[in-house]
Amino acid sequence: MFVTNTTVIVWSGVKTGGNDPVGVYNRVSGCDPTATLSVEAL
Repeated sequence: MFVTNTTVIVWSGVKTGGNDPVGVYNRVSGCDPTATLSVEAL
């Protein structure tokens, strides 16, 4: 990671309910322990 300059996934998630990017994403992998991420419309 920091010593080897290897690329790692920080946070990866999935969202149910179509192609609209607005909504709640549930974490599926990565090193950040945050369980969900919410994306809101502007």
